[in-house]
Amino acid sequence: MKPAFSVVFFTVVSGAGAGLLALLGLAVALGLPWVTPDALPRVAAAGLALTAAGLCASTLHLANPRNAWRSFTRFRYSWLSREAVFAVALLVVSTLFLARLVQGGDGAARALLALLTTALAWTVLVCTAMIYGSLKPIRQWHTRWTPVTYFVLGHWSGGLVLFAFARYAAADSAWLGPLCLALGVAAALVKAGYWRTIRAATDAITLEQAIGVAEGVRPPAAVGAPSVMQARLFDAGHAPRTFLTDEFGFRLARRHRAMLLAAFWSVGIALPFVWVAGGWGSTPALVGACVANLVGTLAERTLFFADARHTVRLYHGEPRT
Repeated sequence: MKPAFSVVFFTVVSGAGAGLLALLGLAVALGLPWVTPDALPRVAAAGLALTAAGLCASTLHLANPRNAWRSFTRFRYSWLSREAVFAVALLVVSTLFLARLVQGGDGAARALLALLTTALAWTVLVCTAMIYGSLKPIRQWHTRWTPVTYFVLGHWSGGLVLFAFARYAAADSAWLGPLCLALGVAAALVKAGYWRTIRAATDAITLEQAIGVAEGVRPPAAVGAPSVMQARLFDAGHAPRTFLTDEFGFRLARRHRAMLLAAFWSVGIALPFVWVAGGWGSTPALVGACVANLVGTLAERTLFFADARHTVRLYHGEPRT
């Protein structure tokens, strides 16, 4: 599928914001000293800004952005609608959480807002992933790896931003560092497992399956075992390019795919991992590690969309998806 930058940017940036808000909410609710009290509002504001920026970017993919309000009207049936509703709820609750942090002090209200922020951030991450994971016509998305990938990578990116704030404010990050390293290892394992699964093609869809004759067309048996005839496409139905071929027939050049893979593993995983393990606290290192991770995750998300093969490609000459 053709990767639209607005959607790639949305899933990466809002995922990082939701991961950051979820970890911050846990830290505040459990009283963990990952961030100094004076830095807490800045961290919450960063998470809120990332989430809002990603959600705003998602409207750019609409043919008519003025119709974005319609995404709220199908909550019972659509993961997109659920994501929109819970995302707005997250923005409202996290804004109240930020206001409470600015006021200072502890109390049940702050702990409740922290837990609600974490719960809503997790819900938004799952809903965003299930927009794609629920689509049966795309084998590469309709897998349990999809929500796990979005959830883990969102926390990996958000954890790095939280660790950067902790290092900058010289907070007690003794437990935060190992947590970030664990998230980095989990992100690497999850993506390796996801790519291994979609390349196995053990459940690839064929033209026979798409038209409902998965076992081939069997004529009446004569002598011995019956022969099996396979379906064959005679004509795609049109000569020029169409919307379907442009959007669903997108092909990524092999060298470009290799570059995106290298970007994800090097600047999305390895470089931030080394930075966390080294514990460097200079401002350029803090900013560089977080930006590098986002760039690497943008490469990963571009591959996520580019690797998707819709079943409709079978009707345009593809042997399997």
